[in-house]
Amino acid sequence: MLPAENVIIKSVKAFAVALPLTKPIKMAHAVFETVENVIVRIESDDGFVGWGEAASAPSLTGETWQGMVSLVETYIAPLLVGRDARLRAKLLSHIEANIYGATGSISAVEIALIDLLGQRFNVPFSMLIGGMCRDYVEPMWILGNGSVDADLADAKSRHEKGYRSFKLKGGTQSIDQEIEATLRLRDLLGADSKICIDANSGYDLAGARKYIAATLAARVDFIEQPFPRKDLVSLKALAADGSIPICADQSVHDMADIHLQSACGVSGIALKLNKLGGVTAALHAADICDEHGMKIIVAAKVAESSIASSAIMHLASIVPSVEWGVSLTHAYLAADLVKHPLGLTEGKSFLGNKPGLGIEVDLDNLDRFRIK
Repeated sequence: MLPAENVIIKSVKAFAVALPLTKPIKMAHAVFETVENVIVRIESDDGFVGWGEAASAPSLTGETWQGMVSLVETYIAPLLVGRDARLRAKLLSHIEANIYGATGSISAVEIALIDLLGQRFNVPFSMLIGGMCRDYVEPMWILGNGSVDADLADAKSRHEKGYRSFKLKGGTQSIDQEIEATLRLRDLLGADSKICIDANSGYDLAGARKYIAATLAARVDFIEQPFPRKDLVSLKALAADGSIPICADQSVHDMADIHLQSACGVSGIALKLNKLGGVTAALHAADICDEHGMKIIVAAKVAESSIASSAIMHLASIVPSVEWGVSLTHAYLAADLVKHPLGLTEGKSFLGNKPGLGIEVDLDNLDRFRIK
C-alpha cells in the first residue's frame, strides 16, 4: 500500500562534472585521467531532494555528457514534473515509451527518484527496491597501472588495507607481461584473495588461450570480456575449451543479450546501471542470470562518485549472490561529490540505515568540478 502523501516532482535538473582520478587507469582501448559524469537532481514540491549519477560512456552506451544533460532537461524533465514520484514504475515506463536507449540518462534519473522517495519517507534505498540479503559488500580493486611492478605495488598496498578481490586489466600490456603479472599477483596475495582479469575486448582467441593455459596455477576466477561483442565465434570456442569461466560486460546491454551470452557458454554477467538503464532493469537482469545459473558482478563505471557507488552498494545488497564481486569506483577519484565518501572497514563497505542513498552531496565540490 502506498504512503498516503503524494510526492509531486517540482523540478528535474542535470549537471555535468569532470572528476580527476588519483592516477590514470589504463584499459585495453583507453587511458582515463579524468571522467565526465552527469548528476541528476530531483526536488519535490515539499522540498525533499534526490540525487542520481551516471558516467558518460560513448564507447559503452553511446552517450556523451553533453547529450545526457540535454536529454534529461529537455525531454525527460517534462515527462516527470508535476507527477507523483511514488509511481516510479509508471514514470519509467512513460520515459521509455518516449525515449529510445539513453540508458545512462535514464539510470541517473531512476536513482534520483528512488533517493527522493527514500528521503521523503525516511527509508533506505535498498528497502525501496527489494530488501537486503546482506548489509555490506566487499569491494574489488582494479589494477590498471600499465606495468607489472606498478600493479603489484598497488595490489600489495590495497591488500594491506583489507581488499581481498582484485581485477587485473588485460589487453594493456603484452600477453607475456599479463601472464607474469597474474602469476606474481597470486604469489603476492596468497590463497585468501580472488583474482580475475578483464580484457575489455582486447584479446584474440590465440592470446586468450595462451593467457589461460599459462596462468592455471594462479587460479584465476574468470576472464571478463575477452573479445569484441560481435566476435561470437571466438567466444563460443573459448567457452567450449572449459578452462576458465567467462564473464560478459560490454556484450550485454539488454535482457536478450543475457540469453545470447548464456547460449554461447558464458558463465556470468557484469551488471552496470548505466548500460542496462537503471535499478529496475538491473534487478530484472539479475533474475535472468539466476535462471540461467550465471554468476554476476555488480559494478559501477570507472569512475563514478559515491552517489552512483552508493546505488551500486544498495543493488548489490539485494541480489541473490555477489560471488564474483562488487566494484565501487569512487575509490579511484581524487575528489568525491559527497561530504563523507563511502569507506572501507576491514575490507568491507557497510550500507548503514540512513534514508535514500545515505549520502550528503557536497555542493561546493559539485560547483568546483561542474562543466555544465
